[in-house]
Amino acid sequence: MELFDDEKRMLDGQRGEPVARALNFLVQFGDAFGAERFVDVIYAHYPAEMSIYRGQVEDAVEYADTGARVCIPTTTSTLACDLEQWRDYGCPEPIYELQRQVVAAHRKMGVLGTYTCTPQLLGFVPPKGSYIISVESSAIIYYNSVLGARTNRGGLFTRYSAVTGKYPLMGYLLDENRRGTHLFKLDLGPDDLRHDCDYSALGFHVGGIVGSEVPVFDALPPGTTQDNLITLGAALATSGSVTLFHAPGHTAEADTVKQAFQGTPPKETQTVGPTDLRAAVDKLTTIAPGDPVDFVTLGCPHYTLEQIRRVAAWFRQHSATVRDGVRLWVCTNRMTKRAADWEGLTQTIEAAGGLLICDTCPVECHMRTSTCKEFGLQTPQVAAMVADSCKMLRYVGDLIGCKTALCSREECLRTATFGRLA
Repeated sequence: MELFDDEKRMLDGQRGEPVARALNFLVQFGDAFGAERFVDVIYAHYPAEMSIYRGQVEDAVEYADTGARVCIPTTTSTLACDLEQWRDYGCPEPIYELQRQVVAAHRKMGVLGTYTCTPQLLGFVPPKGSYIISVESSAIIYYNSVLGARTNRGGLFTRYSAVTGKYPLMGYLLDENRRGTHLFKLDLGPDDLRHDCDYSALGFHVGGIVGSEVPVFDALPPGTTQDNLITLGAALATSGSVTLFHAPGHTAEADTVKQAFQGTPPKETQTVGPTDLRAAVDKLTTIAPGDPVDFVTLGCPHYTLEQIRRVAAWFRQHSATVRDGVRLWVCTNRMTKRAADWEGLTQTIEAAGGLLICDTCPVECHMRTSTCKEFGLQTPQVAAMVADSCKMLRYVGDLIGCKTALCSREECLRTATFGRLA
């Protein structure tokens, strides 16, 4: 790789040993993938180092003790427990005690303790064309697609970019890797894409076809919302490993389908109809109507304040409560929860028997089968889970080992009150 003077000085140790070591790792990384040079990154979304993974927290603490400090705005992804409510839902104390150590380590490094999969909802909105580095697949695809910022799947190298402000110019940072590869024409009526779960099913279907390539949608409905796009991207990145999609009229880089393909023909063109969405729903639904359900999850990715308002409004409108034996989690980030507290939304949900959970979600917490076995907990922790997110159901089916069903938010809430799949 070609190094400029400031990068040579960093590598020589003029900004300290932690920076020199971090840049050295990035040089090796860039060389391995044939990058010609570095670019300056302006923002990082950092791995949270969860206590359900052996050694991650200890590694985070040790790295902070080296004196490494981030030099760009840096947020953090989700943890293995809600740091304030861990007792309320049965998290083992050792998981909490270990996890809270990472908070001090992050503060020491200057990392912001956001602990969310949706940092874009907290004002971290890099401009179109800017270079950033991120973990968390749903955040990555949103930044690349909806905002037109440029990031690869950062992994551990996010740590080194946050400390140096550098990343090799490669992958999705390059124009030629951002062109569309597959075209999806939507033969869907207004009733087919009404709910977030419908967009989730669309993403799950398409992601399974394209794998790690770049789908182009022609055309998402005019009323598609930010929440819909977040849900769509999360599902694309779950059934496949999609890092970027184009939806002219809704995403940042292409006003037309032709622009999305940058003058090249699509490798494949497919039409998506209602039967394709139904097949995605059926693939993730292993609970029959009327069967008992003991867990309902909303907020994967983390819910917005508006989505939380709708949950609270539903409980007020129906004067309903969560049935005994059913757990309802509405997952969000802590800053949004503070706003929900102030508006009285948290109190409404809790009075109905639900929990507004922060910092984590079911798939990232102690309910994983492997963690349950480690701590002598009942397995599976959940028998049957209903959610409005393909991402959540795809992972809990594997990691918690429960039956699942994909439903709209309203159907999820009805299920929570009935205790059976609505």
